[in-house]
Amino acid sequence: MNTPQNLPDNVKTVLGAVPPLSHERGDRELTYQYSIGGMTGLLDEEAEWAISELAKRGVGVITYWQQGAGQDASVTEDMRIAKIQQRLGLTIAVDANSILHRFYDTEATTAHIDSDGQPFWDESFAGNKMGCPFALEHRKPVILSRVAAHVEAYYLSGLTIGIATADWEIDGPHEWNQAWEHSKRCSRCKENLSNIDDFTSFQATMRQKRAELLRDCYSTPILNRFPKALVTNYAVYPNDGWRYWYDYFETRRSDLPHRLDQQFMVRPWYNDFTETGFTLAMPVVYTWGDFFNSFPEFSDPDYRWFYSMLSVGSNAAKSTPSGIPIATFVHWHTTTPSPDGAEVPQMSKESYSDLLWHLLLRGHDILYSWTPMEELSVEIALIQEVYDASLEYNEFIAHGTPITFDVPTEQGPVVSGLRLGDRVLIRRTDFGGNTDPMTISIGGDSLTVNSAPGECVILPMP
Repeated sequence: MNTPQNLPDNVKTVLGAVPPLSHERGDRELTYQYSIGGMTGLLDEEAEWAISELAKRGVGVITYWQQGAGQDASVTEDMRIAKIQQRLGLTIAVDANSILHRFYDTEATTAHIDSDGQPFWDESFAGNKMGCPFALEHRKPVILSRVAAHVEAYYLSGLTIGIATADWEIDGPHEWNQAWEHSKRCSRCKENLSNIDDFTSFQATMRQKRAELLRDCYSTPILNRFPKALVTNYAVYPNDGWRYWYDYFETRRSDLPHRLDQQFMVRPWYNDFTETGFTLAMPVVYTWGDFFNSFPEFSDPDYRWFYSMLSVGSNAAKSTPSGIPIATFVHWHTTTPSPDGAEVPQMSKESYSDLLWHLLLRGHDILYSWTPMEELSVEIALIQEVYDASLEYNEFIAHGTPITFDVPTEQGPVVSGLRLGDRVLIRRTDFGGNTDPMTISIGGDSLTVNSAPGECVILPMP
């Protein structure tokens, strides 16, 4: 059919920004762009055309579950899209973010309670009202009923949910910003936290309670009906005990536990992934503005970005057990300004593209992207170019084993690769002008890797 005249602007932008894939996709999952949602307003055949054309470009469609007055209409529309996806052999991808908010419903029953019995809120999280982590039990049936209603609608219609995501962030128990201070003021928190003056214990309890909410109200009802579904939430992933980034709503606190990497405060992180019941890891590899000025020892400006972003990605890759896929949120445009307001140079497109390659060659599986509309055409083109080229190496990406998770603390060559039998798919990215041959060790064998800017090479094992 001809291009529908009433295509949503985001769909038009993507279709115009990227060509159809030049390699066969095989069993590889599509990429997902959070600016691409439903197809309300399109007839069935028009929606199917749009979903098919996006898939030809390696881009999937997400439907966003809603609550309240629009829930019934949302479920009907979401299942319409799901039927098209299932008919086309595509993954049914949903997002439950809206219906998970909010456990802290701004009613006094979920607030902190001071020594005089008066409710109070922690508003240090971008102005959102955050309450008492021990006052949420009565909210669980409310959130669970929303999730269960959507899940049952799909199940009873014979539709199989393949991927479920959410961006549940500024809600529920937290340990950063001023959360600890507010809990120390709360009479209910003090009753429930016998070791409230120990931050490590406080953090563990907050993360355990977050995991409990996500497991009981989100992952369990989905997996009970769809055991093979990939279920996850933004920024929840196995880790090595440290977190190498800050989200936009998180403040830098030198008085809270941390270790310094140059001038960057790396925070201790509780490993709550298993407790959530999730079946998909979702790290966040963004160009956060504070990365640049936090690493002044790197003279190559691109390596300041590359080092910090690859540290996040490698943390997730080395920590995630085999059998758990990794879906990674990525972004090229500088995501948030530096905390001191200083202007920072943008990461080059070439280094960002290489970063995406290194993530794939360290075991990341699916690329997700969020971006404002004005950045959409560039962001999706950068991702799709790497994704399309990587399809040539599907066998390595599907079955290869990462050869390293090392992130050099001195700028120079960075190598990532996947070993498959007696061959290794390698990519080397050079920083600081060093293009000399280098020798790496793989399972006790030495392999020489030459500089090959912008290329992947397949090398035989010695």
